[in-house]
Formats: sequence, C-alpha cells, structure tokens
Amino acid sequence: MASFSDLGVLLGEVSRQQIIHTTKNPLKAQNNVLKKIVRRNKNCELGKKLGLKDIHSIKEYQDKVPLSTYADYEPYVDRMMNNGEKRLMFNGLNLRYASSSGSVGKPKMLPKGLNDLWKMQCIGFSVSVTTAYHHLKGQGKRLKGQLGPLALNLSGHKTADGKMSNGAAQIPLRMLKPILPFFCTSPIPLLFPSLDDKFDTSYLHLRFCLENKKVTYLGSIVVTLLTQMFDYLEDNWEMLCDDIEKGIINPNIDCTEEFRKKYAKKFKPNPERAAELRREFEKGFDDPIAPRIWPNLQWAYGMMSSNLAIYAEKLRKAIGPDVPIHRMGYAAAEGYFATPMELDVEDYVAIPYTVFFEFLPIEEDEEKADDSVRPLLLNELEVGKMYEMIVSNFSGLYRYKMEDVIVVTGMYNNTPRIKLCFRQNLSMNVANEKTTTDMTDAAVDQITKEVGVEYQGFSFYPDFTTKPPRYTLLIELKKGEASEENREALIQALDNAMDGINEKYYKYRRWGMLGRPEVLFLKEGAYVAYNKYLQDKGVVLNQIKPVTVINNEEREQFFFSQVATDAPVVKDVLAKANKE
Repeated sequence: MASFSDLGVLLGEVSRQQIIHTTKNPLKAQNNVLKKIVRRNKNCELGKKLGLKDIHSIKEYQDKVPLSTYADYEPYVDRMMNNGEKRLMFNGLNLRYASSSGSVGKPKMLPKGLNDLWKMQCIGFSVSVTTAYHHLKGQGKRLKGQLGPLALNLSGHKTADGKMSNGAAQIPLRMLKPILPFFCTSPIPLLFPSLDDKFDTSYLHLRFCLENKKVTYLGSIVVTLLTQMFDYLEDNWEMLCDDIEKGIINPNIDCTEEFRKKYAKKFKPNPERAAELRREFEKGFDDPIAPRIWPNLQWAYGMMSSNLAIYAEKLRKAIGPDVPIHRMGYAAAEGYFATPMELDVEDYVAIPYTVFFEFLPIEEDEEKADDSVRPLLLNELEVGKMYEMIVSNFSGLYRYKMEDVIVVTGMYNNTPRIKLCFRQNLSMNVANEKTTTDMTDAAVDQITKEVGVEYQGFSFYPDFTTKPPRYTLLIELKKGEASEENREALIQALDNAMDGINEKYYKYRRWGMLGRPEVLFLKEGAYVAYNKYLQDKGVVLNQIKPVTVINNEEREQFFFSQVATDAPVVKDVLAKANKE
C-alpha cells in the first residue's frame, strides 16, 4: 500500500527530472519562461504600461523594461488588497499573497498566481523528500515512512481583499494541512495557531515527538527553530521525562485551554519510555542526542542559507555526523530560485524554469553592482564570481531587484550552483571593509570554540559611537558562561579572527580606520524574548530569522535593552532611542 511518503517521492521525482532536463540547456529554458511571462501578462495594466506586447526577445526585454524595486509595485498591491482590483500586475487570478519575513526592512506583500504557487508546491514540498530517497538508495537503504516533528508555524492572516497571506516557504505545507497528521507528530493547532494564541512551542513539539520512537525525520522551515528545540531539551529534559512518565502536559507551560483539554486526553502514563529517555539524557549531550532517542532517524531538513548557515552546525551537534541534512533551497516571496540536488551540500542548483533570472556583476572591490551595465543571463555566470540577482516571475514582477548577492560555486550540468552570500543591507560595512554574513558566522563559530563557550544567539552592531568605529558583538551565552574573563577572551579572539577572515578588516585595523571590537553579553532568554516580541506584533514564528546585524532603531532599542554588560555604548544607543 502506497504511503504519503511514496506520494511525496513521486511528486518530487517529476520536479527533479524537470530540473535535470532544463539544467542541460538553461538558456532555452529561460527563453521559454520569459516568452510565457510576456505572452500571459501583456494585457494586464502593468503589462500594457511596460509594453510587453512589443517584446519578442530577451534583448528587447532588457532594453525596454527598466529595473524595478518593491516601491514600483506597492501602489498596485495596495489597490488589489484595498479595492479588490484584478489583473493589475499579471493577467491571472491572484490566489493569495506571499509576505517577506519582515526581518529586513519593511515587509513586502506580493501576489501569487497559480503558476508560481504550483511550482512552489512541487519543489518546496516534494524535492527534499525525493533527494533523501535517492541519497539513502545510494547507500543501499530504504526511505522509511516519514514521521517527525515540524518545528514551524504555518498560521497566516487574511488581507483586506479576503486573500490569505503567508511567508513563501509556508505555502507548500499549508496546502497539505489535511494530510499533515499522517507524517507529522506535531498536532495541527500547534502548526496553525491564531495570532493571539500563546504556545510554548519547543516544549509542545518535544512533548509529542519524544514519546514516539518511530521518528524518521526532523523538519523545519527555518533551522533555528530546530536548534532552539534541542537547546530547550538540554535545559528541560527532566521536566519532559516526568511529564511523559505521568502522561500529562505540564501545567506551567503556555498553551490555550482548548488545546490542553483536547490533547491532554491523548497522553497516557508512559514510564517505560520515560525511563529510556532518562538513561540517554543522563549520559549528557556531548554525544549527538537525536540518534540515541530516535533510532529510526534518517534525515533532517530546513532552510540554512546565508546567515542561517552557522545554525546548521548547532543542529549537527544534536543529530551527529551520520544523519544527512537537506537545506531545502533558496526561496523567497518573489519565487523559488534554487534547490540542493543532494543531501549534505551547502550550495543549490539554480532552477531554470521557475523565474527569469538576470544577474548584475559585483566587482571584488565594490559594495554594490553597477545598474548601468547589461545584466548577465543564467548561462553567462562565472564560477567564483558574485552577482546581485534580478528576477521576473509569472505573478507580476518584472526585472525586480532582489538585493540578494549570490556567489557561483560550481556547475550542475550546464547551470550554475549558487549560494546566497548576503542581502545587501545585511552586510557589515563600517569602514568600506565589506564583511559578509558568511564572515561573521565563521568568526563567531571560531571564537566560541576557541574560548570554550556556547551561544544561544548573536548579533553584530556597526558601532559608530567610538572613533574609529568598530564592531560590537552582542551574544547570549549558555547559563553560567557570561564571565568578565570570557568577555575579554572573546574580544581578543574576535579581533584576531576577523584579521584572518577579512583581509580588509586586517588592513583597516592596522591603518586606524577600525577600532578594537567590543563584546556585550545579553541577558538569558534575550532571543526567545525577541521572538515573542515579534510574534506579539503578528510576525509568524518561522518567518523570524536570526538577527545577524542590528541595522534599525527597533532592533537597537530591543537588543540594547537586553544587554547585561555595563558599557558606554549601551547608554549611548538607548539615550539616542529615547531622544528620538
């Protein structure tokens, strides 16, 4: 009898074969994509304004259609949402909206038509499962029936025109709501809470999956939710084991009364499983815990690109070296751009049939691309070079500047393999040294290992309160590690690490253009508090990404109010915020 896992593999195989086929001749695939976009949308309001009916080639498209940003589309989106107007940006029906994470600048709301949604569904849901199937098959193993926790939040909200709005990565799983109980240990109300519901999500995901020895995967949209779950487990395993033994949901954790009443009935005292878990937890967490408590665990998945990559190493500590990871892909509200075709790789294969790509080269010594040059096509990119990405999709974006910078790492067939380096307003550039999130991730990973501490989260602040300016690292360490001795050691280690990671940092420190960095300890629970703060504002949990750079007043106010270290910069930043 076929399972839902088999269905996922089958659907994913269709998309996988399409990726394999189109990557052999990406220019042909891209030509087809652009022709379809132009043909289908030439009669919508924006299509007429751009003169799409007179465009018959890529060259004409680049010559006649200007580069665009979200500001060019916002008036159309407002008319769609507030007035119910149709066929403004594209000629199909707007079925829903995809929102940006809201973690960088102002949240965007972008309409999504059937074509883009279908591709998101097929690639976002199924390709990961199919890739895991082929990985295990290559090792002579069988992909077992899929069952595990989905550490995520799939709730959304309705806009003024009655359409649902969600983060792009949520959409595929939202469409699968009726069948989620067949392969997910997390109950539906935990995955689809209302905006007013308060849940202790780490506890509840663990409460449902710890008791089940048949877990075969660990899943999330954003990998930080999985690492938070394991951090919570390490700190609270005794309580969880006690609750499993008694067959209860702990009375002190947050959840709705309706949820507690419904799901408390489903638990029975399970002293045998509680004893099994205690034996493993009492051995400690230095050795990977996940395979010890779930012997059938085969793989894990979640988005881990750019500033999420360092959290993949935290997850690796919990799952061990033998449990492979699929990094899902590179997707955003604007489209699904790339996906890993293997497990345990850090780059993604650009998908030639989802959107029309263009790329602006970024020279080695430049901070941004030159908009005046002709953008390159997907088949024109060079390995090792960095580019700013421009996309056109079926749902009304035309030559849209993503402000994402990618690097080409290699080739798959004749198509680039890429990595997202950084979003342009997320890089540190205090003195034109252009430190990327990859560099800051590597530095924090290096210095915490060197000093012998573990962090719960970290953020960098471009600190202009001193002369010369400097980097200030705000970091939340594990309980008991925030000593002055460790702080001084981290400051020196950070300075040394950045010297080795960024050649320009080394030069500018020597030339007096950058000051010695500062390290400030955050109060225990600062990043959990930040997540709750954003949730209270209506941001969905799995849209909350790590704050790699504190780059706006709201973040300054929040994180500097959470600093436990007494330092002049804290007073300066908070005084500035209060004055404004």
